[in-house]
Amino acid sequence: MSEYVYILFDKPENNLIIGETSNLLMHMHELKNKTNDIYKDEYPTNKLAYYERFEEFSDAIIRKNELEQLPKEDLLQLIKSDNPDLSDLHEKILKIWNDEGKLHDKEQIKSKKGENI
Repeated sequence: MSEYVYILFDKPENNLIIGETSNLLMHMHELKNKTNDIYKDEYPTNKLAYYERFEEFSDAIIRKNELEQLPKEDLLQLIKSDNPDLSDLHEKILKIWNDEGKLHDKEQIKSKKGENI
């Protein structure tokens, strides 16, 4: 089973939230639709800016802790290295999932960037 470390934002200059989940698509669905009570009162930080995939839970936790120690400027630089437009990656990964039945790597997301999603 895969584990994901992710960074969410509402506006890059405002909140950046770092988290970990074993089901990125379901987690994003719950965040966006506020279907889980723990998200109902959260501020609107629900755009997926960045994620990394890990095979081991322990590796994901280590990486999450590393990211949480970085200054905001470094996190923004990391995000922009993969997502220069600071777009919400949720719709892109959802389309890939629907098209191919699985979550693919970032290179496939980048190649679909020019498509209307």
